[in-house]
Amino acid sequence: MKTLAVIGGTGLLGSTLVSYFEGKYTVIFINRENYAEHVGTNFDIIINANGNSRRFWANQNPLNDFLASTASVHESVLDFSCDLYIYISSTDVYENHVEQKSTEESVNISPMGLSSYGFNKYLGELIVKKYSQKYLILRSSMMLGSKLKKGPFYDIINNNPIYVTLQTKLQLITTNAIAEIIEVLLENTIRNEIINVGGTGVFNFMDIQKYFDYKVKVSSEAETQLYNMNVRKLKSIYPGLKKSEEYLQDYLKFNYYG
Repeated sequence: MKTLAVIGGTGLLGSTLVSYFEGKYTVIFINRENYAEHVGTNFDIIINANGNSRRFWANQNPLNDFLASTASVHESVLDFSCDLYIYISSTDVYENHVEQKSTEESVNISPMGLSSYGFNKYLGELIVKKYSQKYLILRSSMMLGSKLKKGPFYDIINNNPIYVTLQTKLQLITTNAIAEIIEVLLENTIRNEIINVGGTGVFNFMDIQKYFDYKVKVSSEAETQLYNMNVRKLKSIYPGLKKSEEYLQDYLKFNYYG
């Protein structure tokens, strides 16, 4: 059976990947505690689901974010060997997160226009492309999963104020859907591609109240966020792609209503 290592295997996405691929591969999860014992190992597939995901913190602490999200990628491509390296990146590598023509995978990215968070993710992509003969780079939208510990939906479920305005529109996807997408990419032997990963369309926070039977609280410090990547390439590979709001419904079904 082929080996599949998940770096960050106990996190939001990583824990789903470990569960999803168990039985299909020999799955090894790698985290801070056991990293050193696996150094020098060769795997058939590595999925790097590690790195910082806190945008606000990253932009306030660019050097620490670099260490967490970029230097760690460089270490991993040198510490382990593999036949295929899959890197989970972010929609923040695009300067314009909304326009379809500005978020095509082939668009030329100008690092000077990126936030610290997006810049460090983009550097991670370049490291993977430089050192991996075979790779996949998945630029993900906001993820929803059972280990979600931050963000507006986590705050709402815990009856905390959210830090995005009701004018916010976000592209969403579940961690389980990402696992399914990775499986399809592997089955179709797709290699050396960059693919945007997110639901179709956006979830409009003007509609958030219909999902909860108590008043959603908005912080006075809330900011408006707009994210809507082009996912035409993904849809051609994975026809079962759902709308962002459907992925929110899937998440709430098991993590709120359930």
